[in-house]
Amino acid sequence: AAQRLHLVTVALPPIAPSDGRPGFADQVAREAFRRIGVEIEVSVLPGERALINVNTGLDDGDLLRTPAVEKDYPNLIRVPEKMMDFEFVGYALDQKLRIDGFGGLKPYGVSYTAGWKIYEQNVKEFRELTIAPSLKEMFALLKHGRAEVVLADRWQGLWEARRTGVEARLIEPPLARSAMFIYLNKRHAALAPKVAKALAQMKADGTYQRIAGEMLRPLEAP
Repeated sequence: AAQRLHLVTVALPPIAPSDGRPGFADQVAREAFRRIGVEIEVSVLPGERALINVNTGLDDGDLLRTPAVEKDYPNLIRVPEKMMDFEFVGYALDQKLRIDGFGGLKPYGVSYTAGWKIYEQNVKEFRELTIAPSLKEMFALLKHGRAEVVLADRWQGLWEARRTGVEARLIEPPLARSAMFIYLNKRHAALAPKVAKALAQMKADGTYQRIAGEMLRPLEAP
């Protein structure tokens, strides 16, 4: 029988599965692991809990993390082929609004959701800051004029704006980018280079691009 691993993630749709619908990252990971003879299950867990579970070995891996987690969670082994780049972006209703880096947020009422380390560390200047409990509530703040700029990543933000019917414009260029990787508990360290090789093959043979085309690109259509 195939080896089975249980991976966790804090990601939201369209990156992670939701209500029985697959997400981009779990589709990609499932295929990469399948190619090396491993079946995976993916569950969504809250932020720190997911990392603690993988670090202690309660769960086998984390679907999508930045290398920033390695310092505090030494039992996480990176699969050394990136899953994707996360682009951290602002959204606004004002079509003309421009932001030049994190300092450009200074004149605005800003919101992001709890637990986004990149925003906790970099958003230091603003007219007003509201930490929202969820992306849904964050986009509601934007819709009702209680925030002028809301911060998320490209895909989860586009998904939520579309789902909640908020006419939000994604502000280019991104405030930051980060390469995201699959992480495994160290007891599965031997699998990391094999999964990386399978991921690289998927990018070379077009499988990766096909999944992105199905799961992500439609969100950019007007």
